[in-house]
Amino acid sequence: FHILFNMLFLYWFGGLVHEYLGNKRLINLYILGGIFGGLIYMVAYNLVPYFRPLVDHSYMMGASGAAFAVVVGAATLLPDYTFMLIFLGPVRIKYIALFYIIISIGSTIGSNAGGNIAHLGGALIGYIYVKQLRKGVDLGGPITATLDFIRSLFVEAPPKPQMKVTHRSYTNVGYNQTTQFTVDDTPGEDEVDVLLDKISRSGYESLTKDEKLKLFKASQKK
Repeated sequence: FHILFNMLFLYWFGGLVHEYLGNKRLINLYILGGIFGGLIYMVAYNLVPYFRPLVDHSYMMGASGAAFAVVVGAATLLPDYTFMLIFLGPVRIKYIALFYIIISIGSTIGSNAGGNIAHLGGALIGYIYVKQLRKGVDLGGPITATLDFIRSLFVEAPPKPQMKVTHRSYTNVGYNQTTQFTVDDTPGEDEVDVLLDKISRSGYESLTKDEKLKLFKASQKK
């Protein structure tokens, strides 16, 4: 049931983070929650006198800190978003997150004290991550860079599109002479795919004039 609820948290709250912040930031948030939750657990068990007698018999296992980071991250991002809960009806997700945080605080002296301390560590980094993201700082940048590097080792980079050069001429007013210049104005396949994705999400009218022109030129090329 512990694993089940972690996965449900990730599915429900992770879906919101994915929708509004994207897949990479969801991954950043999840991994940061796991790391920070584990660090808080180790610090507490080694420095807080109450837990020191338990250190020799304790071990760290699970992903609850990561799941809590996603829950609190989503609640910080969209506090008034509503989930429909069985028997309770519509409930704002900030209250759901607060409920589980209070339970974790109250359970820090129970049989799973370490796990609940990790919950709180994940919750804290989830709150900080979204707050910093609103200021333009992505604390998960190193994680994205590392994962992109690992991915690049197994995925062949797409070939760079060949430059198509067209020649045009114009007359400099007042000088009565013609000047030749070259331009590359035919979009590549990757750029066309991005434009088509934008149309599928928001419709053709969401494209700018330049984007519509690029898509038109790509269709002429086909």
